[in-house]
Amino acid sequence: MAKKIVRQLRGQLMLQIAAGRFFRPDVPLNETEHRYTVYSNAWFVGDPPIALPVGQVIASTELGLTSSAMIAVVDRLEQQRPDGTDDFMIATGGTDLVDDLAYLMTFVLNRTVSRDHDETRRLVTGAGTPRGRSANDLFPGLFEPRQTVQPDQWDDLRQFMNDILSLSRDDFARVMRAIRNAVDATRRALDDPTGAYTDLVAALESISENELSTPVTWDRYDGSKRRIIDAALVDLDQEVADKIRTAVLEADRAGLKRRFISSTLARVSSDYYRDNAVGTVRPARAPDIERMLGIAYDIRSRRSHVLEDLGEGVWLFTDGAETAYEPSFERVLTLAGLWRLTRHVVRRYVTDAEKVSPAPWDYREALPGIVEVQLAPQYWIWQTGGLTAETATRRLDGFAEALIGWLGGHHTDGFPLDPVCQEIENLVPKLADGEARTALIAIHVLWHAWVDPAAHRPAATAFIDQYKSALDTASPSAFTVSLLSNHQMPTWSADDWTAVAQARNDARYSKNHAPLPAAIDALIQLWAADELEAAGRHDEALAFAANAVAEMPGNEALLTWEARLIADNHDPDFDVHTFLFGERKGEAGKEPSVNEQTDESLSGDDGATDEG
Repeated sequence: MAKKIVRQLRGQLMLQIAAGRFFRPDVPLNETEHRYTVYSNAWFVGDPPIALPVGQVIASTELGLTSSAMIAVVDRLEQQRPDGTDDFMIATGGTDLVDDLAYLMTFVLNRTVSRDHDETRRLVTGAGTPRGRSANDLFPGLFEPRQTVQPDQWDDLRQFMNDILSLSRDDFARVMRAIRNAVDATRRALDDPTGAYTDLVAALESISENELSTPVTWDRYDGSKRRIIDAALVDLDQEVADKIRTAVLEADRAGLKRRFISSTLARVSSDYYRDNAVGTVRPARAPDIERMLGIAYDIRSRRSHVLEDLGEGVWLFTDGAETAYEPSFERVLTLAGLWRLTRHVVRRYVTDAEKVSPAPWDYREALPGIVEVQLAPQYWIWQTGGLTAETATRRLDGFAEALIGWLGGHHTDGFPLDPVCQEIENLVPKLADGEARTALIAIHVLWHAWVDPAAHRPAATAFIDQYKSALDTASPSAFTVSLLSNHQMPTWSADDWTAVAQARNDARYSKNHAPLPAAIDALIQLWAADELEAAGRHDEALAFAANAVAEMPGNEALLTWEARLIADNHDPDFDVHTFLFGERKGEAGKEPSVNEQTDESLSGDDGATDEG
C-alpha cells in the first residue's frame, strides 16, 4: 500500500522536493538551475529578479498584448541514496518545476502564465477564435491583455507558496491536483465550455471531506424528491414518518453530492462576499450559493454520465458575469463564478490545513519521469529469496512464458532455476495441498524435464519421486507441465477436462486468479472442446471452443479450428507446436516436437549469468 501511495504522488511533489522539505541533514545535494521562458498576459512589475520561495521570475521589457518572462528554478536532489551509495539521478528535466510554479502564479495572481506561447497568444489576443468569443469574457482578468502584477500581489503569492509548501505530502499533492485541473479547465474553456465546467466542479470535489458533510433540513431537501416521499408517508404515524425522513437525510449526507456541497460551503468565508467580490459582475448571493452548488454538481453528473452539453448562452456573452440565467435551472454559476469560487475554496483549504515541519523522506519514487515496466520473465524467474505461496503461481506463469519464448527461438537467454528449485524443495513440505503447492511442484518438475538427467542433484531426484504424483490430478499446472515437457499429454476423461476448463474459465473472471500465458489458457479450453466433441457432446464443445477464442481474440488458427468445429468438420489435429512457438524449423526443415529436447541450454551455459 505504501508503494501505491508513493506512485500516486509521482511528479506532484517537485516544488516541495526543491524546497528541501525531505532532505536528510548533512547529505550533500546536487543543485541544477533550470531556466525556461513563459508567456503571460501580465506585465510583471518589480525589481528583477522577483524572488519566490522556490525559483525567481525575470521579466522581459516588451509591452505587447502578451509578454514573456524567464522562470529560473534550482532543482535540488540528494547526492546519496538512503543506503549510502551515490545516486545516479542528478536532476530532473526541470519542466515539472517550472510548470508547477506557473500553475501557482496563474491560480493566485489570476493572470495566465504558461510555457505554451501559441496557446497563450490565442487565449489573450483572441487570434483564431470566432468573432464575439473571448476567453476574457469567460474569465475576467485571467486572459485580459496588458494586466499588471503589483508588489502586494507578489507578497500574496509568496505567502500562499509558503503555506502550501508547509502542507503534508498528501495535502500538497491534493491541492496541486486541484490547481492544475482548474487552470487547465480555463485554458480549454473556449473549445469545450461544458467540459471545462465539469473539470472545475471536479477540482472542487477533489478537496471535499466527509468530516465537513452536514445533513440538510427537510424543508430544504430537493423539492421533487420531498414531494414523492411525503406522499408515501401520508398514512404513517407522524413519529415513524419523521424517522424515515431523518434516515433519508442521513443517507443523502453520505452521498457524494452532499459531501461536495457541504465541504465547499464550509470553506466559503465572509471575504468571499466582501473584498473578494469587489469589481465582479453579478456575484453569487449567499442565500443562492447552496442551491447553485447542487446545480453545478448535477451539470457535472449529466456531462459525465450522458455527455450532455448546456446551451452556450450560459457560458458565453455574459461579459464575465459570475451567475447567469439558464431555462432549465434558473440561475447558475458561470465559468467565471466557478473559477473565483474554486480559487477561494482552495486557498481556504490551504489556510486551514495542518502545517508540518520538514522531515527526511525517500522521495525518489515520487520523482517525475519514472516509468515502471514489467521485465521479460527470463530476467527474474531465477532470482531467489522471494518465493512464497503467494508468488508461486506467478513464478510458474513466468517460467512457462520464458520457456515458450526459448523453445520458439524468440530469445536465447538462459534462466538457471536450480537455486529456485532448492527453495521449492524446502518450501513445498510446509504447504498444504492446493494451487500454490501444485504450481511449485510443476516448476520443479518442468525445469528438470529440460535439464540433463545426469546433472540432477540427488535431492532434486528424491523430491520429484516424492511429489510428482501431485501432477496426476487434473489441473492447469499439470496441463502446463505435460504441454511443455517430455510428458505425454494427460489422458483425462471428458468430464475431467470439462471440470478443469470450466474452473479455469470461471477463475479467469476473478481478480486474483492464478496467471498463465494466454496460449496455455486457450489450449486448456481447446483440449476440453476436442475431448467433448470426441465424446459426442457437440454443444458443450462449442462453448469451450468459444472460451478458447476469447482467450486469444483474433487468432486465425483458433478461428479456423472453431469454424470447422461449428460446421461439423472438426479437426482434432490442431497444430499445437506452431500455435505455441511459431514457424521455427528444425533440422532438414522438420518441425521439432513439443516434447523434443534441444542442444541449447536453459541453465545459462550459453553465456547468461546469475546476474541476468
